[in-house]
Amino acid sequence: MSFIAPAAAFLAVTLPAILALYFLRIRRPTRVIPALHLWPDQIRDRQANVPWQRLRPSWLLFLQLLAAAVLVGAAVQPALPVGATLAHHTIVLLDTSAAMQARDVASSRLEQAKKEVGSLVDELGASDRMTIIRVGAVPEIAASAIGDRDLLHRALDATQASNGAGDISSALNLAGGLVRPGEDARALLYSDGILLPIRSSFGEGLPFPLEYHKVGVSGENIAITALNVRTNAQVRAAFLRVQNFGQQSRQVSLEWRADGRLVDARPLTLAAGQAQDLILAVPADATAVSAALDTGDLFKLDDSATAVARAPRIFKVLLVTPGNVFLQQALGLRTDLQVDVVAPTAYKPATGYALTVFDRFAPATLPAGPAMVIDPPSTSAIAGGATLGIGRVRAGDAGDPLLANVDLQDVHVARSQDLRASTFGRVLLSSLQTPLVLVRDEPFRQALFGFDLHESDLPLRVAFPILMQNLSEWMLPPSVPSHSFQPDEPVTIVPDAGTQSLSVVRPDGSTRSLTAGGIATFADTDPVGLYTVVQSAGGKVTRSWFTVNLFAEDISALKPVDRLTLPPVRPAAGLKAPHHGELDLWPWLALIGLGLVLSEWMVFHRGL
Repeated sequence: MSFIAPAAAFLAVTLPAILALYFLRIRRPTRVIPALHLWPDQIRDRQANVPWQRLRPSWLLFLQLLAAAVLVGAAVQPALPVGATLAHHTIVLLDTSAAMQARDVASSRLEQAKKEVGSLVDELGASDRMTIIRVGAVPEIAASAIGDRDLLHRALDATQASNGAGDISSALNLAGGLVRPGEDARALLYSDGILLPIRSSFGEGLPFPLEYHKVGVSGENIAITALNVRTNAQVRAAFLRVQNFGQQSRQVSLEWRADGRLVDARPLTLAAGQAQDLILAVPADATAVSAALDTGDLFKLDDSATAVARAPRIFKVLLVTPGNVFLQQALGLRTDLQVDVVAPTAYKPATGYALTVFDRFAPATLPAGPAMVIDPPSTSAIAGGATLGIGRVRAGDAGDPLLANVDLQDVHVARSQDLRASTFGRVLLSSLQTPLVLVRDEPFRQALFGFDLHESDLPLRVAFPILMQNLSEWMLPPSVPSHSFQPDEPVTIVPDAGTQSLSVVRPDGSTRSLTAGGIATFADTDPVGLYTVVQSAGGKVTRSWFTVNLFAEDISALKPVDRLTLPPVRPAAGLKAPHHGELDLWPWLALIGLGLVLSEWMVFHRGL
């Protein structure tokens, strides 16, 4: 047995103090007389005023001494060793991602995990450290303390589930940075296993053993997995996808709203594992549409979805080219672009265009705004070196958002300018010989292609219109993409020229102000729903919108992972010796002490 607060033993002085009070108290015996004048002076109880008399047996004294002894024992906080899987530094990785909101266990998966971690905290030794890391989109340290169980419990109570994914790789990197060389450490992961894939090799391995504790069971769930609005001259409609991830047929009701007004309501029946696609009408005056399912299932986050429905504003784009049908068609796929085409000889600088595309031509000075330059003449200041024979095209960074859904498997370039010495910007597309496409954010978002599109098969591949869509959406000044974002995914917002104030109104009505002087990144996107971007310039206020929805089938499936493939552990990272936790006895002793105090009170009032 050990004592967490041995200094509290000084409270034992209350025992002799209670005894002293019994020795010193005045005892007045009871006398029954027929009249006061018969009370003789010589029989007065002088002896009762004499201290340090013989101690007489008393139930009150016994109970008081016993209660005081028990409460002193509780104050020193005795603890028994227990066989807990603890180290001198225990790191708890607590999953707070979206799927932990599922209620297939009591309260929720997160509450169940918090309960298990709380039991572990109760076994922490007085000299042991515990660190709790919340595993969300951005992992964070909830608390780290040596023997301070109250602090750790408060951190657990304050932990809430987010709506985003859990980045276990970043959490493990964070945990690894907390472990000192040679330290006796162990990590415990409490999760349902529905996390982002581990993307780091962790060098020689983790500096601690890692155990996975599964939370949750497979639950029935119906989810909205996609919602898109399509607008053109012929049709204005929304495409909705609903999927049953459960093991039995389910009937649910769907409500379809436009700007909060009910437009349609219908029942849906989905067999086990079935997905159903719906086409729903979008009113002409609607800014946003939303769908909501009344499922009564265990996971509410994917039962609703929102999409921007307002027709996009038209942006003027200037295409300067001697003739390029590929570029014209790719830009024309966006219904919100008005493309004006001029020959290089007719080009004049103009300020009314949101984007300028130069094909096999480059002016002496690029416009002060978004621009795309394709195969500039060798006399241009941004041109590359001598032409090189190329071949296969590859990504500069496979994780670059500008290459989202861009398949480069079968893309080739015959010849390209040598851009290895170019300082234009970072590499987007490359080859074995030279970078092929460079992009930059400053002073404006611009792109440089080192090759003629006619000297490649890129325009013949599906990758080309997708690449042009990504680039144009990234460059355009309003730059609030129309597609839906994931919870906790950062959104890049490029204010209009001359914007004096910029803010974002979240779905809960709260407002976040941003810096209006340049490109802003808004990352406070955990709530799902409609976000409004408000810009003010010269007394004129403009609004644009984007949405955040879950749309993650791996999360909506809710199936916990039985076993996780975890990174290896360094050979010297095991526990140095068997280590045990401690089980507190003081709560029981305090409860016994309270019972003794109540017993003493009853004995006193009964006159025993």
